[in-house]
Amino acid sequence: MNIFLWALQIILAIKLLSVTLNHAIAPDDAKMQPGVQRFGAARRPLLILVGTLALLGAAGLLVPGVGWLAAQLPWTAGLVALFLFISMGFHLAARDDPRLWVSLILGALAAFLAYGRLVLYPL
Repeated sequence: MNIFLWALQIILAIKLLSVTLNHAIAPDDAKMQPGVQRFGAARRPLLILVGTLALLGAAGLLVPGVGWLAAQLPWTAGLVALFLFISMGFHLAARDDPRLWVSLILGALAAFLAYGRLVLYPL
């Protein structure tokens, strides 16, 4: 079970790092055109906030690997799950064709990770 939970942590951290890259560091304006029209001037600060939160979430999932702050991991995973579920609302508002199943599956995996690290196999 421990190996499975570590695999989940790594998968979620990689996904969150890709969110940071695609939303805050190098957003594709052509791909995000519907969001530009719907959110207007608030789009850029919102993307920076999303990227920053995703980067902090990725770090929070990987830092316990060095034995430091292991007790915070279940709470970080729970916040990542909440972050992914909230992102579904933003994707609905910003896209013409949102792929919500990705956020739904990753959010469910993050919620399971929180449960797994809190109850099944704590660090």
